Amino acid sequence: MRYDSDSLGTLSVPDDVYYGVQTERGRQNFNVSGRNIGQYPQFIACLAMIKKAAALANEEIGALPSPIAQAICTACDDVITNKIKSNNFPVDMIQGGGCISTHMNINEVIATRANELLTGEKNYEFVHPNNHVNMGQSTNGVLPSALKLTLHFYILSLLNSLQILLETFEEKQEELKDVVKLSRTCLQDAVPIMMGQTFSAYTSLIKRNIEQLEIQADMCLEIPLGATAVGTSLGIRKGYLESVYPLMQKVTGLMVRKDPNFFDALQNGDSLVQLSGTLKAIAVGISKIATDFRLMSSGNRSGMREITLPAVQAGSSIMPGKINPSYPELMNQIAYQVCGNDLTVTMAVEGIELELNIWDSIISKALFENLELLTRSIPLFAMKCVKGIEANKEECFKQAENTLSLAMVVSTVYGYETGVKVAKYAHKNDLSIKEASIRLGIMSKETANELLDVKMLTDVKRSVEITERMADIQKQKTKDLIASLSLLTRQKIYEAVGKVIWADDVVSRQEKLVMQMMDEALQLETETAVAQMDDIDDWLSGDYMLLPTQDKEIIFICSAWFSEVDDDIANQELEILEDIRIKLNISEERAKDLILSVHRVHVEKSELVPQWESSSWWEELERLLVMAIEITN
Repeated sequence: MRYDSDSLGTLSVPDDVYYGVQTERGRQNFNVSGRNIGQYPQFIACLAMIKKAAALANEEIGALPSPIAQAICTACDDVITNKIKSNNFPVDMIQGGGCISTHMNINEVIATRANELLTGEKNYEFVHPNNHVNMGQSTNGVLPSALKLTLHFYILSLLNSLQILLETFEEKQEELKDVVKLSRTCLQDAVPIMMGQTFSAYTSLIKRNIEQLEIQADMCLEIPLGATAVGTSLGIRKGYLESVYPLMQKVTGLMVRKDPNFFDALQNGDSLVQLSGTLKAIAVGISKIATDFRLMSSGNRSGMREITLPAVQAGSSIMPGKINPSYPELMNQIAYQVCGNDLTVTMAVEGIELELNIWDSIISKALFENLELLTRSIPLFAMKCVKGIEANKEECFKQAENTLSLAMVVSTVYGYETGVKVAKYAHKNDLSIKEASIRLGIMSKETANELLDVKMLTDVKRSVEITERMADIQKQKTKDLIASLSLLTRQKIYEAVGKVIWADDVVSRQEKLVMQMMDEALQLETETAVAQMDDIDDWLSGDYMLLPTQDKEIIFICSAWFSEVDDDIANQELEILEDIRIKLNISEERAKDLILSVHRVHVEKSELVPQWESSSWWEELERLLVMAIEITN
């Protein structure tokens, strides 16, 4: 044992270490986390690089004698190359005192080793930790500089790990590009998607975060070395700042540069919060992917069964043959730890007071841990999980074809209510949407095979082209059917509906809009709305006698529909409807049957489609005309 003293007294220090009394006090004072700075060799190396560049700068400006400067540089090299072992850095990562213990640990080790090189003795006879190793420096400038440089190196390692994962995702995306599967929203069946498309989202996530990390790696090269205590650079010698940064570049091999505002650099930690946030984004993004894999591989006889994950260990001590998603579960837990550390960084930065961030110790520990966890786990996840994923193609295709969500394709072409009708029929009878559409006579087998081809539906260009073409065909059929009615019939429908709508003798803006849409649906292209008329004989004149019975009934059905479209039939509407019945020479019994048919359509629609899913009634004009023709047929 040897003995070392400071202003607080004397402590014993082991003979085989290079640190001194201040390090020993720090070790004794803050033995709390079980993690010491020696367990982060990159951090120690960055501290030594700063000390070496500072010694060279002070030598260059004539502030430090060359033999001492060179001995300090050699001692720094011994630290950087790990010739001086980690047990010489026993200070806990979490400590009070603004990281003085960490700073004096590196100062004492370098001073002792430099002195040993010069004299053969472990003491401070020629090289002092404060006067020489720490010349022109302060903990307040050195520690954040070392922190940022360490983060830069850690980020480079993480980028390598992310590149491995990116390449693995890209390979898997290409491999699975032709595997159709069922997508899910809110954990419920959605529409078909290619598994390669799912993996393309994973690829984009990693690419985006790689780009963000590259920016932050560069930002970490902007350091406040030379700021000294509070940013005023008090205590440095003339020419030091101009000399130390080129030497930092030479020592580190990095494009290290001076922070443009030392005061900002010492007291604000927003860049650390941003980096921590990026690490959190990476962790939770990969965790989300891991959760996807757990869900997609759930089974093996039940569950989604879309993919099979590589087996890496037995999944149960009691259930033979069980395999667990071990690596996805690992990444979930990594994310939980990263999120916790991110909160630590956030609170530490929020807790900075006045001119100095004194929380670098806890910030360092949190960020170093997150970077190490991600750097080590991501390649394992990539190579031992993602790379070996196999798609259960037949099961995926079966699920995609049987999803009821394909009803949205039906609704795109044939209307929302038709889509609901098909979906409910398919569900009730345990059919696919394709089978239900054919059975209900909504589309032919050939049309269904083309429109509901699940692979086609994953291709936006093809699906848009086909659905638009089918929708146009359906619209044209409707228009042709309406156009098959005589012009006189269509004119009389327009007039009769107008009279029903304006039964209260008040012409509202909405009613004019409805008549305009009725005009377009009937393909009349009139320029003015029907005038309000008091006498039914004025507008339902003798020319109605020229119409066949079926057309008269169509006119009556349309009038009846609009009389109860708002679920409230006024007396005036009933009177007008009765006048129309008489003028059209429709018997009371037949009129009741027609009104009953209209009412039944209303009821069936309300039972089939909830009110909040139903189309606005004025959007149903063309479908109403088709329905009227079908009823009379």
